[in-house]
Amino acid sequence: NRTAMATASPLASTLPSGAHRHSKPRGASASKTRAPRSAPRARAAVEGARPSLSMPPLERDDNGVERLALRTDGWSFWEWRGHRCNYISAGETNDGPIVVLVHGFGAHSYHWRYTVPALARRGFRVYALCMLGYGWSPKVEEPYSMEFWGQQVIDFTRDVAGASPSDKAVVAGNSIGALAALYAASTAPEQCRGLCLVNSAGNFEEGAKPGPEKPTLAQKAVGQTKGPDGIRDPTDPNPRPYTALERAQEAIGRIVATGIFYFTKVRIKTILEQVYEYPVDDELVRSIALAAEDLGAVGTFYQLSLAGGRTRVTAGELLEKFNGPLMLLWGEKDPWMTPSKASRILEIKPDACYTPVVAGHCPHDDAPVECSAKLADWAEALPA
Repeated sequence: NRTAMATASPLASTLPSGAHRHSKPRGASASKTRAPRSAPRARAAVEGARPSLSMPPLERDDNGVERLALRTDGWSFWEWRGHRCNYISAGETNDGPIVVLVHGFGAHSYHWRYTVPALARRGFRVYALCMLGYGWSPKVEEPYSMEFWGQQVIDFTRDVAGASPSDKAVVAGNSIGALAALYAASTAPEQCRGLCLVNSAGNFEEGAKPGPEKPTLAQKAVGQTKGPDGIRDPTDPNPRPYTALERAQEAIGRIVATGIFYFTKVRIKTILEQVYEYPVDDELVRSIALAAEDLGAVGTFYQLSLAGGRTRVTAGELLEKFNGPLMLLWGEKDPWMTPSKASRILEIKPDACYTPVVAGHCPHDDAPVECSAKLADWAEALPA
């Protein structure tokens, strides 16, 4: 349990599992703003923080482990493609390497609530983003795909975290966030020091097709299971005319996605408990529920559920393309991304550092003390 781990050493949802630096996309900007400060909602304030260490408001959980305090209004923001996206940072003035953290499906930057302060205290400069469509970032209908989020990670790593060929970042991602991190690391290697896959989603089997291992219900309902060309871009200014069949299929797809959205919304804790090894606390449940209250969340969810179908690149192709240091931080009790997936990745990348922990699908939050320490130890040893 967390208490035992704390004394021994210093989201998940039912939804799909989902070479040269790119030029800055239209509307991208490195402008950053801080959210207005609100009264901390910590149950117990953390005392003794070093004045020189830049850190968001903290608290300790019921086992005495330090973590970020939940802020309902978010943390910091940056402009990306015209959208005000959220992120959390700590230790910006530290001298250690940059670490960028990427959440999974249905989660957000706060899902790294234990990792952010732990790594900052180890001397890292830590940045956790909310990908567009999630958490405290806007809920908008966009052509989401793995390439879409991967490009956002590339831009965030460069424009906000400040990574460059002379100051590369360690990029870590959980679940589908691991695939976004993999896309970023393999597509922009000039700014990546190393990659950590945390219970990665994706089909790494030989001959696997792009997208999810199984089509989502929304994909099936909308009749768009044959590839990305059949899925419309909701931002297309000149869309092709709809046929009567397409209109009917999209209407059914939205109805199905809406049903899944509300069914999942009332079962957040139950779902988390299915994939966590240790007890799930109310603050995590609350943080995920907050995002579901945002205006546009239902329409966004529909587009998110089609993201796998829009994806054109396979997980295996991205992995083959990546040639840098690789860590597999794996919760071995994960019922979704079982250790067999890690074994398959090791077949492709036998030099990867496999680090198993007794935890579920989100080991960084399920067994935070152990995972933060292992990630920090590995990252500290990487060559610049």
